[in-house]
Amino acid sequence: MEEKHQALNLDKTKYGPQRTLARRADVAGFGFWTGKDVLLEFLPAPENYGIRFSRTGSDEEPVPALLAYRAEKPHQSSLMNGAVRFDMVEHVLAALAGEQIDNCLVQINGQEMPGIDGSARPFSDAIRAAGIRTQNAPRRLRVLTAPVCIEGDWGRIEALPSERGEIAYRYELDYSRHENAPSSLQKQSFEITFYADGAQNADRLFEAEVAPSRTFLTSAEAYALLDLGLCRRVTPRDALVFGPEGPIDNSLRYNDECARHKVLDMMGDFSLGGALLVAKIRACCSGHVQNAALLKKILEQTSVI
Repeated sequence: MEEKHQALNLDKTKYGPQRTLARRADVAGFGFWTGKDVLLEFLPAPENYGIRFSRTGSDEEPVPALLAYRAEKPHQSSLMNGAVRFDMVEHVLAALAGEQIDNCLVQINGQEMPGIDGSARPFSDAIRAAGIRTQNAPRRLRVLTAPVCIEGDWGRIEALPSERGEIAYRYELDYSRHENAPSSLQKQSFEITFYADGAQNADRLFEAEVAPSRTFLTSAEAYALLDLGLCRRVTPRDALVFGPEGPIDNSLRYNDECARHKVLDMMGDFSLGGALLVAKIRACCSGHVQNAALLKKILEQTSVI
C-alpha cells in the first residue's frame, strides 16, 4: 500500500528510494579561498546514513551535513564539530542533492572543498561516472505545510507549501544597487521545478540546468579579497569575475547563469535539513546567511517522514 502524507495526500513513492554511490568517486583540485591542493572522495554509505564529512586518515567522528553543525563564515557554507571544520561545502552538497544521493561519506584531505570551476558540475560528473546504487529504504522527506518568510533591507526569501508535491526554486538577482555593477548583473531571475512527475529525470534536469552554473563576483569584490590575502590562486578563468563590460577572460554558460548559481547554492544549503524538502523556495537578493535562517524556521515547524 502506498504511504501517504495527510497534509498533502503525498505519495512518498513519487520521490523514489534512497540512493548512494556504486563505488568511490574522486575529485582533485585546490580550494579557492586558501589555494591549497586537496583530494575529495565520495564514498558509498548505508541506508539512513545521510551525508557526512570526514578528514582523510582521521579517526574522529564524521561531521553530519545538518544545520546544527553549520558554522558562520562569510560568503560560503561551512560545517564544524569542535575543532574539525569543512569549508565551501555548498557546491558539494548541491551536487549530492541534485544527483539524489541520500547517503554518502565525503572524505577530504584538507579543510576546504576543491573549487574547480566554481560550479557543481565536476562533483556531479564524478558521482555519475562512479554509478548510483538504489537502496531499499524510502527517501526521507520534510513536507512544508505553512508559509515561512524572512525579509529585510537585503531582500526577501520565503518557502511555500507545494500543492502537488513538486520541489521548486526561484531566485531573483538584482545588482542595481551595487556601484558600477555591469548591466549583465543588474537584474536576472531563474526558476526550476523538480519532481513534478516523480523522481524520473530530476538528476538529469539538475545536470543540464543548474550544475554547470558558476560562482561569480565583481572585479571590485575580487580585488578586495586579494587585498585580504585570499583567493590568490584563483583567476577569472576559474570563476566568473565581472568587469564593466561583463565576464573577464571568460564567457557565460547561460544568460542567467548568476541567478542559476544562486539556486545551486540554495539546493546545497537547504539539504542541511537532513531530508528532501518538499516546498517552493522563492528568494530575492538573499545568500547563505538567509538560507540558513529560513531553514531554521522550517525545521521548527516540520519533521522528517
